[in-house]
Amino acid sequence: MSYTIVLFIALAILGGLIAYLGDLLGAWLGKRRSTIFNLRPRQSARVIAAFVGAMLPLAGLLVATVGSRYARAAVFELNELLQQRQELTGKISELEERVSRYETIAEKAESDAAEARKRASELQQIAADQRSQIVDLTARRDELAGRVDELQSRRSELEDRLATARTELEQARGALAAAREDLATTGEQLAELRDEVAARERRVTTLGLELERTTKQLEPMQKRLSDLQMELDWRLEDLEVAQQNLELVQTQLEDVLQQQELMAEQQALYEPGEELIRVVLPGTGTRDQIESELYEILHLASALAESQGVPEGENGRAVIAVAPVPPWAVASAVPEGMIVRYVAEELREGGAEQYVVMVRAFRRWFPGDDQQLAVQFRAAPNRLLFRKGEQLDELLISSDVSELQAFETLWARITGDESPVRQRAISKGMLPHPETGNYGSVDLAELFQAAEAIRQGAGMMRVRLIAAEDAYTRGPLELNITVTPAEEDA
Repeated sequence: MSYTIVLFIALAILGGLIAYLGDLLGAWLGKRRSTIFNLRPRQSARVIAAFVGAMLPLAGLLVATVGSRYARAAVFELNELLQQRQELTGKISELEERVSRYETIAEKAESDAAEARKRASELQQIAADQRSQIVDLTARRDELAGRVDELQSRRSELEDRLATARTELEQARGALAAAREDLATTGEQLAELRDEVAARERRVTTLGLELERTTKQLEPMQKRLSDLQMELDWRLEDLEVAQQNLELVQTQLEDVLQQQELMAEQQALYEPGEELIRVVLPGTGTRDQIESELYEILHLASALAESQGVPEGENGRAVIAVAPVPPWAVASAVPEGMIVRYVAEELREGGAEQYVVMVRAFRRWFPGDDQQLAVQFRAAPNRLLFRKGEQLDELLISSDVSELQAFETLWARITGDESPVRQRAISKGMLPHPETGNYGSVDLAELFQAAEAIRQGAGMMRVRLIAAEDAYTRGPLELNITVTPAEEDA
């Protein structure tokens, strides 16, 4: 501050000295009636006065540039500094956008990997449960098989005993016939033989009933064994399906991890949601007119994508529209013409006089891909959001801060993620700048002037951010900056 006062005093003294010397020189020439370039004395005096007047600002500028590096930078390097700052600002915005893009990709890849791991764990648990059930069913099958073997052995034994009993019955009948024929046999022997035959007949009947009962018990056991065998086969098939699903999920997990590594190594040329072109269209035309303009927008977007190396497809363009689609249709089965017709109908029936129509990338596209770039339409009514002269933000800044601090404060207040200007623009539905993502814009020279005005003020300075022109949905939101003392405004 003291240097500036000394500089102003030196400039005033130097200007006065030059003016005084010029006046003396003019008076001396006037007295001598001298001439310059064969001019009249009066005209010569005027030439001297003009020359002295021209020397005054040059001398002041020379003193300022010699005495201040800021003045030298403002005179000789201002354009270069402004250009460098603009380039650095663009690079910073681009790097921030790339960082945000890669963070989103990494979060999605981590989410897919976590979901795949969770699914693999679930399938492993299902497989373990299936194995446990198979072990139980195998044990039950073995137990039933043993029971069936036991029953079959029992049936064989009973069949052998029945055959033996039948043989003994035949022998007894033969003996009875022989006894009847034997007249020498006594009545008691005949009665004993009859009792023995009757007992053996009862035994045969009992063995037949037991064999029938055993056969009946064997039939449900065999059916149950067959059912258990079928259930075991089903469980084995389920286990195979679960193992196949587990292998598929593991393959998908490997693909996700491999894709994540590839994405970390290779940078996509287009990311989902990246805007290719933005155009304002009238909403009052016929559907055919709007369709024609939408196709023209697709051609412009195709020319831009083709210049980046995207190949042409069957429709003769490097881009193909895949969204939005009507609610009753499937995206993969909807022709491009139907999509354009649907969008045109929506714009015509929307009722707005103008629409901001954007073409954005639908999916990621890497350099070297042999497919078209899938895009989708986005449209918003182009309404008047801010009128010229409308105040968007106001803040107080102390004049004690440096010019750099004041500049950075204003810059953050306009372009920061939490800046009131950005928040108001978003709440009104304004679209961001397609490349930088900013909402408010201001001339850097005006920003430097505002920072200098704050620094040269006294006490607290009130800064207002005002719309420089009418701002619509499409943007941009151009701003003017006014700086006044806070006490004066009060």
